[in-house]
Amino acid sequence: MAVVESSRSLGQILLAQGAITQEQLKDALKRQQTRASNKRLGDVLVSFGYITAQHLAEALATQLNLPLVNLANLAISQELIDFVQPSIAKIYQIVPVRKEGNTLYVAMTDPTNLGVVDNLRLLLECNISPVLATPEDIKEAIRKYYGLEEVTVDTMLSQVSGDSLSTVSSLSVSSLSVESIEFDGSIMEGGEDEESDEGPVIKLVTLLILEAFRHRASDIHIEPFERELKVRYRIDGILHEVNPPPKALQNAILSRLKIMAGMDISEKRIPQDGRIKLQLMGKDIDLRASALPAIYGESFVLRILDKSSLALDLRDLGYAVDTLRNWEGLLHTPTGIILVTGPTGSGKTTTLYASLNTINTPERKIITIENPVEYVLSGINQVQIEEEIGLTFAAGLRSILRQSPDIIMVGEIRDGETAEIAIRSALTGHLVFSTLHTNDSAGALNRLIDMGIKPFLVASAIQAVSAQRLVRKICKSCKTEDHPTEERLRQVGLNPEEVADINFFKGAGCENCNRTGYHGRTTVLELLLMSHNIREMVLKHEPTGALKNQARKEGMRTLRDDAWLKVFSGMTTLEEAVMITQQDDPMPGMRLVKSVT
Repeated sequence: MAVVESSRSLGQILLAQGAITQEQLKDALKRQQTRASNKRLGDVLVSFGYITAQHLAEALATQLNLPLVNLANLAISQELIDFVQPSIAKIYQIVPVRKEGNTLYVAMTDPTNLGVVDNLRLLLECNISPVLATPEDIKEAIRKYYGLEEVTVDTMLSQVSGDSLSTVSSLSVSSLSVESIEFDGSIMEGGEDEESDEGPVIKLVTLLILEAFRHRASDIHIEPFERELKVRYRIDGILHEVNPPPKALQNAILSRLKIMAGMDISEKRIPQDGRIKLQLMGKDIDLRASALPAIYGESFVLRILDKSSLALDLRDLGYAVDTLRNWEGLLHTPTGIILVTGPTGSGKTTTLYASLNTINTPERKIITIENPVEYVLSGINQVQIEEEIGLTFAAGLRSILRQSPDIIMVGEIRDGETAEIAIRSALTGHLVFSTLHTNDSAGALNRLIDMGIKPFLVASAIQAVSAQRLVRKICKSCKTEDHPTEERLRQVGLNPEEVADINFFKGAGCENCNRTGYHGRTTVLELLLMSHNIREMVLKHEPTGALKNQARKEGMRTLRDDAWLKVFSGMTTLEEAVMITQQDDPMPGMRLVKSVT
């Protein structure tokens, strides 16, 4: 059944129902536009307490001309429950409520998501007619009828019969045509015979992604080898091997992923990139896909971009109090360059996005040029690099300057040409943010000079340089005291007498953290503020070590210093602090900083 929307907007319906005031609607719309959020208006209204989930569901039922059901009052037969597998109900957050002929009526929170509706049609081999229910009602009904046990790849594989595996492993590439795909990667069209063949592999691929998402993985690695197909999830920066699907499913899984990512499934000789859009557990998820030909098949990596988990508030990044104060002050500098440095995967993009979100107001025009655009930020013009047609960082930056921006973000300074344009932009009245691949903040200054930028331009344009890493946090569920020996303290560069009053902690390992002792990550930051003395040293092109010494004399904490603060506050472990700051050797003669205010 097609969903027919009313001509009235959701806001107009809620106003007519008396659920919200005009002021509340204006406030919610403003928050939706300025918070770089992909939340819908109704979700914003609920999150700020202007309406309840029930109010929202009633308004959506009016807008979409669909029935709103109270699942607690419905008697759902066991036969109907058995018709929808637990894996499907839990992945798509749906509950079957009635079946008439070949039409199944399912309760869901977003009937407008045609990707979900058509996937259900494909998987259940019947027509789907959506009805509305609140998220809490659906969760409670799933708990009641399907139990609390999580669906995993292991349970999915155990549910698939031998005949199904045989069908999937022999699935022909031609049956998975690119024409059957919408932008969000959902199978939309195809013959009935094709649908019955594709169902098991679709569920398996969806579960691989869902399980990675549930475990907070940032990347999924699917790697073909001679006798096995390995699957690994990168969680908190560390790869963890998981129980993989059978080798026989390799071609079907990779073909399905390539279709979802909009890649050429017949091309296996060259690398390909793509993007997948999904909705999992009520959240819109983007995945950046990369296929690389290897000797036993294509190695496939999916980067999970969950916008709902993106920290767009600087206070959520883990900065020390004084560092946060200094960084917020820098954001209101009218001109100059602010550089963020660090290796790949150190959180540079998150720092830049959170910074731009902080200063994103209607009075400022902000333009970014990125490769790729990882997250869409509301109210900000974002440009995607397309090098094959000549849209490079340098070319894009030149064009951006003709757009009269106030603030510019350059995803990465890779060459001297881009560096020079960025610096001249800063010197002509713009605030410029960018990233650079260096080990520490002081090294970035000389890296620019090595790129061919004159020292006086570097000294004049740069306002500050930060270097950062991501350090794993101790799991709160299994946090316990650690008692390092004096020998161990000396091995990591600490004087036992200086830290005698410090309580150290570690994670014992539990189900919440997958037995690792860590859960989540936070930022370790080194912030170099350009002073008169440092500018003079840059003009003389003095060595990086001398610049770093001077910055520390002026109060800069190195990466190692900031990592120790995270240890002393009980946030991370000794081993983690040392591991992520191995290249930042302790500097003799400097006082150990134990806390900041």
